[in-house]
Amino acid sequence: MADDNKPLKYLKYAIGEIVLVVIGILIALSINNWNEERKIENMGKEYIGKIYTDLKNEISNIEEILIGLRTQSNGTENVLSFFESKDKVIKDTIQFTENHWAPARLFIVQRDINTFDNLRSSGQPGLLKNDSLSNLLDRFYKNFDIRISNFKEYPLQIRMDLRKISFPIGNMDDFKYEIENNKLSPAFISEYLNNEEVYEHLLSILKTCRYNTRFFKELSTEAITLINYMEDNYPELKDQK
Repeated sequence: MADDNKPLKYLKYAIGEIVLVVIGILIALSINNWNEERKIENMGKEYIGKIYTDLKNEISNIEEILIGLRTQSNGTENVLSFFESKDKVIKDTIQFTENHWAPARLFIVQRDINTFDNLRSSGQPGLLKNDSLSNLLDRFYKNFDIRISNFKEYPLQIRMDLRKISFPIGNMDDFKYEIENNKLSPAFISEYLNNEEVYEHLLSILKTCRYNTRFFKELSTEAITLINYMEDNYPELKDQK
């Protein structure tokens, strides 16, 4: 009878061993999955912190663009005021000389590759685990890229055209006079203020300054809204230096 029960005992023992092994495997898999999820969660938090920093940098970048546009707009308005005056009398020639260069000044309108760009290119935007944030960031940077692209087309070209038109005005004596006296020569100013083509280009540049100032202000507001959204959803970001 005892020998007859041995196969049954061995079978129960084997089943017990198998169950223990399966349980061990399941526990190991569970721990491994938990570790992977924790890694992904920590990685997502790290990305969010970097994106938050990037957005603050974007606001500074946009502010630099707005300063450039504001400086150029003010200088262009000043020069246009003499084009449109009856006598075209300039009392402060040094100031006029500085303003005269402002419309043709080229300044950089661009942005750097950032954390969210890298996240999108990696195909893992889901690491943020926040679809609303991902959508807001995607829209913001698409708008930013559109603003940059638009500026590089007509606004930049019209400034280049103004440079081409302005350089033939005057001669080497006029440029020598400007270098030595820190101001334009009377002959150059007279020819410049009576050039209709220059006047038309100045009007176009002023218009692009105003349009782009409005667009980049909207973009800055959008970035601030994004930062506020992130601070509301991730309060720990406020302590980030």
